Formats: sequence, C-alpha cells, structure tokens
Amino acid sequence: MRLTKNEKALLLLLIAIAFVGGNYFGYRWLAQKQSSLQLTYAQLRADQAEARVDLQESDLWAQRKAWIRDHEPAMGDEGDAKAQVLEYVLKGARANKLEIMDQSLNDVEHGAAGTRVNVSVKVRGSMEGLAKWLTDLQKPDQFYAVSSFSLKADQDQKSMVCALQIARYFKD
Repeated sequence: MRLTKNEKALLLLLIAIAFVGGNYFGYRWLAQKQSSLQLTYAQLRADQAEARVDLQESDLWAQRKAWIRDHEPAMGDEGDAKAQVLEYVLKGARANKLEIMDQSLNDVEHGAAGTRVNVSVKVRGSMEGLAKWLTDLQKPDQFYAVSSFSLKADQDQKSMVCALQIARYFKD
C-alpha cells in the first residue's frame, strides 16, 4: 500500500506534533523533578548547617541539662505542689501591687521533661508592675514559665489586665 503525497504530509505533521508534544511534556516533567531536587538539596544543606551548630554547642547543652538535673525541684504531693505554686504566683503579684481578679488550679501534666503544675491567674495593674512581676517569676532557677499570655488595656486605659497560665516544672 502506497501513501499519497497528502497522506505523507499529514503523517509527517502527525509525527512532528507527537514529537513536539512529547518533548514539551517531558521537559515539564524534568523541570518539576529538578525543582523538587533543588528544594530537597537546599533543605538537606540547612539541616546539615543546623546539625553542625548543634554539634558545636553540644557541650553547652550538656552543661545546661546537668544544671537542670541538679537544680530542678522534686515533685512531692500534687495537692501541696499546686498550692505552693499558686501561693508563690499570688505572693509575687501582690508584691508588685497587682490586683488579683481571678485564680484557678489546673491539671498536673506528666511528660518526658518531667512534671508540670499549671495555675491560671488574671491580674490588673500597671505595665511596670506586670513586667517586674513576670521578670521575677520567670528566673531560670525558679523553674516557672508563662505558657499562655493575654494582655489588654483596662477600661480606664491607665492599667492593664493580664490573663495568664503559669507552669512550674518538677522532676518526676
């Protein structure tokens, strides 16, 4: 069977279209793969840089871990611990002339890093008093941390209302 001149031209056109289309989709696939590989490579380089920093600072972190192990208070009775944490927080608020609007004891959480006793407090006072209280409260040797924080201006616009959740960490 012989092809006519028009059939040969159409066949060549079909082959050319298939070739161009195949190259187009092949190029798109290769470009996506290359982009994906470049992103993966950049992420691996960032991870490597982070690991180098961690390796350089491993002695520092080992010292910090040893300090925490040696200085973190031991957990006694849960009820006593909750009461002590709340009393310490309220005492600090009063010492900084903050009005206590609300207080509550929350659940004790046990985790890999130890035990966490949580209390919630809502206070009102000057911004200076709040800042001093929070600075005193979160000293590293006290093992207190603010885990939730909300600060709003009071209606009189002269004082602030601060609602926060405070946690103290204990050894298991």
